[in-house]
Amino acid sequence: MNNKFEIPPLRPAPRPRAAPEVGAFGVVDTLRTGLVNRRSELTQKHPLEQSELLYDLNQHQIKLGMARRVCGAALPLSLQAERMYAANIKRLPGIKSSNLHLEVFTGVDEDLTIEDVFDRPNPWEDLPQHPRGTNTA
Repeated sequence: MNNKFEIPPLRPAPRPRAAPEVGAFGVVDTLRTGLVNRRSELTQKHPLEQSELLYDLNQHQIKLGMARRVCGAALPLSLQAERMYAANIKRLPGIKSSNLHLEVFTGVDEDLTIEDVFDRPNPWEDLPQHPRGTNTA
């Protein structure tokens, strides 16, 4: 049985903590590894916090598991292939891709997030207007 399409558990297994690498002088290289969060070293994350971090992945695995149980193994494989192809669609170099196909496929386009409300304006909205282009009477 392929374990890839099974429904994930509600409580994820705790991940092992990686010890920070000590540099040549016996101290942690803060410029390369970033600041150390002492809270994460002393205590474990709350199970709900870990579950929320992996929410999208868990929902995707649940949908694949249900599709496998209802329609067989071919449907989850084709859904994963389409998701992989949608994620690999890029534009020309230097132009940022909107990933619209992937957003529509995953259903993210229907969600209203904080980025939709408080996003930065488009770059062409900040360009200075030509003085003769305005209608003044």
